Amino acid sequence: MLVRASGETLWRMTILPACAVALLVASASAGGTLTVEHVASIPPCVIQRINAAGQISGDFQYQSITRAMRHDPGVGPVPLAVPAGTTQSIAIGINSAGTCMGRITAPSTGTVAAMWSPAGAITTLPNPAGNWTYSTGVAINDTGLACGFATLALVGTDPQQAWRWTQAGGYEMLPQLGGIESICRDINASGTVVGTAVTSGGGVRAVTWAPNGAITDLGVPQGATGSYGLNINDAGVVVGTSPATKAYVWRPTNGWLRLPDLGFKASAYDINNAGWIVGWIDAMPFETVPAVWSPEGQLFNIAALVDPNRFYFSNDFSIPIAISDSNLIVVRGYDFTVSGDPVVMVFRINVDAPCPADLDGNGAVNGDDLGILLGAWGPASGSAADLNADGFVNADDLGIMLGAWGTCA
Repeated sequence: MLVRASGETLWRMTILPACAVALLVASASAGGTLTVEHVASIPPCVIQRINAAGQISGDFQYQSITRAMRHDPGVGPVPLAVPAGTTQSIAIGINSAGTCMGRITAPSTGTVAAMWSPAGAITTLPNPAGNWTYSTGVAINDTGLACGFATLALVGTDPQQAWRWTQAGGYEMLPQLGGIESICRDINASGTVVGTAVTSGGGVRAVTWAPNGAITDLGVPQGATGSYGLNINDAGVVVGTSPATKAYVWRPTNGWLRLPDLGFKASAYDINNAGWIVGWIDAMPFETVPAVWSPEGQLFNIAALVDPNRFYFSNDFSIPIAISDSNLIVVRGYDFTVSGDPVVMVFRINVDAPCPADLDGNGAVNGDDLGILLGAWGPASGSAADLNADGFVNADDLGIMLGAWGTCA
């Protein structure tokens, strides 16, 4: 296990050959059929993000050095260029063109943010102005806007501040919430940054920074003591977690909603532009498996939708998991047809004939589903009967159900 300065806990993988595509189908719990297509197992690497083309950013051991890489489908891990003498490099963010954002460590530069072009050429970003001694890039959008954070090691304290960067304007240090710590996690097409900041009282809050730099405290979900912002899509929808490790989604229209789980811990890690969310859930205490939530908030347990004789997912809930705009997901687990060792796997998910109003999953919307909806009437964050995902089961959801009445198409 490797713990990085950003607080991420990552896992080193064991090489396995690419696997044949296998299409695995199972019924969804609330209408529709989710298909899970196993695309490949990838060579040893630490995964970070995946784009629609299936390119993955991360790092791997190359000539006994942790080296930034981009994994290209059909090619494998491609080491990214670094200056001579570099002792470590990591690619974290990736955009649709394959541009990567991360950091390098070298005697001549210290630890600084770095950007790699689609062709692999590197641009290093010296630390922001001031006394900052360490900086790392985290995410980059398709227009070249990037975000990251800088730190300054001091005795008894460790200030950390999120930044946004452009080729034309350089660094913009982003405002904080009164504390001395903030971190960027993602940036969307408009340049809105999501992350976490510490308040003057020591509380942790998910925050966004608007294109003009203004910070917004996203507050705390009902019943939680804090919030962490982990990813944002182009519609401004944020996913994250809480100190109690529950999965949440935040929408500009109605704030925080808890995502359904199986009664134990869960976390939402990434969201794509269609609104699909990927993360993990505990199927039982300490039995952690990958999961996806539909745009309507419907939970799918990936482990329950694949062949248990072939695939197994261990309890490594803290690994980065990613989803692309083409519904590719990256997870860690075991594929017993190729090895008994853990491997990073790429799956594609699809829902055929979705019917979210079919609450009992029998292929039709009828009186049985109406009874379930009426039984959940009222505030119902995370309920499958909350068909428009606004945190309430009410007349709006009833109208959706009546409009879908009959056999699911």
